[in-house]
Amino acid sequence: MTRADRTTKTLLCMAVAWAACSLAIPQAAVSQVDVVPGSARRGQELFGSKGCVSCHAVDGEGGTGAPDLGRRARDLYSPDGLAAAMWNHAPRMWEFMIESDVERPSFSLAEAADLYSFFYARLYFTVPGDAARGRRAFADKNCIVCHPLDRTEDTDSPGPPVADWAPVRNPIMWAERMWNHAGEMYSRIEEFSLRWPRFTEQDMVDVLVYLEDLPTARSAEAVFEPGDPESGREIFISRCETCHGFRPSLPGRVDLLERATPLTMMGYAAAMWNHAPRMEARAGGELPLLEDGAMSDVVSYLFAQRYFAGYGDPATGERVYMEKGCAACHEIGREATGAPELTASPEVHSPITMTRALWNHGPAMLETLEDRGMAWPVFEGTEMSDLIAYLNSRLVRRIADPEE
Repeated sequence: MTRADRTTKTLLCMAVAWAACSLAIPQAAVSQVDVVPGSARRGQELFGSKGCVSCHAVDGEGGTGAPDLGRRARDLYSPDGLAAAMWNHAPRMWEFMIESDVERPSFSLAEAADLYSFFYARLYFTVPGDAARGRRAFADKNCIVCHPLDRTEDTDSPGPPVADWAPVRNPIMWAERMWNHAGEMYSRIEEFSLRWPRFTEQDMVDVLVYLEDLPTARSAEAVFEPGDPESGREIFISRCETCHGFRPSLPGRVDLLERATPLTMMGYAAAMWNHAPRMEARAGGELPLLEDGAMSDVVSYLFAQRYFAGYGDPATGERVYMEKGCAACHEIGREATGAPELTASPEVHSPITMTRALWNHGPAMLETLEDRGMAWPVFEGTEMSDLIAYLNSRLVRRIADPEE
């Protein structure tokens, strides 16, 4: 595996691993328990201890009887899409487990969240990096004007040569250094009468791969450390909340929930970099600097706000609920089937709760459907998202007794 491949593979799961690292953000009192992502690290451990690895491989390491979870698919970009894929695949998976004499594991809600986060992290999508494109971007964006590759190339350059940079080993730290460098660079750009360079996510990934492959700055395999969303929340409140907020947002603040969300950490790095001149102007000429590790914490918090935000259509979900036969067992024939009442769930419905229910109750559900001559429900497109939105619209809101 080349260094570029290793860097690209690291970036595949980076942003979701941040979001999946214990996102217990304090919320106002609500009727149902909101389910948040679990820990991708704990999920990786469960992947082995629950026996998943005996059938599934991750990047070629593990069993060969089921799909490799390190390979992405176009319909798995969202949590709802992944939940639908697991749901559709479940009957064949259980059949294979019986044939292979593999015990079917059960999962608590917390374990389902952890395992789900691991799956989603492994399947997370980003564009692959290309060192040749990165070299062109480094020149086209005028980075080379201030940062020569070697000390001997141009001793009069205003910025340190790439050879003097600390190893580009952690892409999160790389993005953090870029942000902290933005204020100084802004003054340099005005001095040289240059335009502020704007980067796409592709540009960011390509430049990172290019820099990592340079002989003068070559580093070990890229690594990352998940951030802490609680710390990110504190940083956001102290540094960002003057101008940004989350719905309902105060007048004059940018509502981040109404903006397109970057898909990966490098997407966030590009968005923050491109926004730096405007932020500098609003901040009176001084950008807020980030301490070591703060970038990953802030992005973890930002992802926590939208990671499982539902965008399904309840009206369409009602049609899915009827057409897939959910009402036949969970409503009309509930006394005969013993299916749970979906309007009385203690948790808000989410891809995680759907996945937990699938693993713990799916085989019994499949048996009931076969006895009734009904087909196993298969979800396509946004049907899972729409169904979840409909189920949540029908929840009988409950508030836990504080004395219990």
